[in-house]
Amino acid sequence: MFSPMKIILILLVIGAVFLAHRIYRNTIVPNLEKSRKNKEFKGSSADKMLDLEECPRCGSFVADLSEHSCKDK
Repeated sequence: MFSPMKIILILLVIGAVFLAHRIYRNTIVPNLEKSRKNKEFKGSSADKMLDLEECPRCGSFVADLSEHSCKDK
């Protein structure tokens, strides 16, 4: 029924599948996720930098000083 050779081959196949799965999860999946994330932001306004200005009254950094109202701290 089960010879020692068949048991060894089954264990080798299981080990090979396990190692292939670990390699796939550690190397290929992160690269796919990284490229997917880069495609989401490419060309959109989210990748542009916004300069913040410091409010002379309260010291907080805001995008537009004309729309900023200082709150007493």
